[in-house]
Amino acid sequence: MSATQLSLPSTIASSASLASLFSLQPSWSSSDPPSTAATADPSLVQSLLSSSWALTSSSTATSSISGLANLAWVPDPFDSSNSKAVLRLAYPEGSRDGAQFSFAAFQKNARVQTALLKYEVAFDSSFDFVKGGKLPGLYGSSPSAKGLCTGGNHLHDCWSARLMWRTGGAGEVYAYIPTYDGFCAQADVLCDADYGTSLSRGSFKFARGDWTTIHQLISLSTPPLANGLLALYSNSSLSLLHTGIAYRTNPNVSITNVLFSSFFGGSDASWDSKGGNAYYRRVELYASTLPSNTTGPTVSASFDNTISSSSAASSRASMLRVMVLLMVWTMLGQVVGMGVR
Repeated sequence: MSATQLSLPSTIASSASLASLFSLQPSWSSSDPPSTAATADPSLVQSLLSSSWALTSSSTATSSISGLANLAWVPDPFDSSNSKAVLRLAYPEGSRDGAQFSFAAFQKNARVQTALLKYEVAFDSSFDFVKGGKLPGLYGSSPSAKGLCTGGNHLHDCWSARLMWRTGGAGEVYAYIPTYDGFCAQADVLCDADYGTSLSRGSFKFARGDWTTIHQLISLSTPPLANGLLALYSNSSLSLLHTGIAYRTNPNVSITNVLFSSFFGGSDASWDSKGGNAYYRRVELYASTLPSNTTGPTVSASFDNTISSSSAASSRASMLRVMVLLMVWTMLGQVVGMGVR
C-alpha cells in the first residue's frame, strides 16, 4: 500500500520531466510580479495575487483571502539574481495566524484526476518552527461541495493534501482523506480522528535562509479501489511515495485547486508563532483528466476509520468510567435492597 507498488525516479531534472512520466499537460504557471512592484498595501497585494496567481472566485473554495494583512510582495531576500518579487507571509508573534486562500488554474469544468503542483518556499534564517504549521497543497471537491476539508471538517465531497512543517522543519503531507482498515497501521501513517492524517513525517526537511523546491504529485483513486497515488520531491529528490490511498468515496470529487493555507497550528498556545516570515515563488501546475492506473485493494473507506492513539485512549477511559459507574450502581441497588428487606 505504501511506496512499493510504483517505481519513480529518485531525482528529477525539472517539473516537465516529472509531468511527462504521467502524460500531464502544462496547466498554469505564476507570473510573479517584478521587484519594482513590491508592496505591502493590502489592496495591491490582492490585485497582484489575482493577476499573477489566478486567485479563484469559485464557490467551492476559499475565494476571499484570510489574513490578507499578513501578506506582502517583497524583493527576493535569498536570491539576488531573481528580479521578481516573492510573496511574503508574516506569522505574527504570539498567535497562530497566517493566511488562507485558493487559486485554480485548471480549465473550467475540467475534471482533473491527476495533478502536479510545484512551488518554492523559504523561511527566515532564524525562523523558529515551534511545534509545526501548515503549507500549501493540492485540494479537491465535488461541484456541489459546500464546505472545506480543513479545520476538522471531514466531508464526503472533498479532500485536502496540504504540506506541514514540524519541529526543526521536519516535513510531511498533512491530508484530510478517508481511511480504511489497515491504512493507519502503516509505519509512515499517523491518523488523527479529529484532524488530519500525517504521511511520512520527517521524510524531508525545510531549510532556513534558503529556498526549498516542492513537487507534489497526486493521482486520484477510483472508488471503491484504494489506488490513489501521492509522491513528493523536495529539492528534486524523491522524499515520499504512497500508493493505496483512498482520496474519495464520491466519484464526482476531482482535483479543483491549490489551497494556499499556511499558519501555525496546533490547538493551543504551545503552538504559537515566535514571529518570522515565509516566502513563496515560482508556482507551476500540470494536469490530466485520467485517474491513477496503479493497483489497489477494494475497500470500504470513510473518516470513521480514522482513530488516533489519544482518541483510542479516551475511548478506553470512557468505557472504564462507565464500568465503574455500573458497578457502583449495582452495589447501591444491593444495599437499598437489603434495607428494604
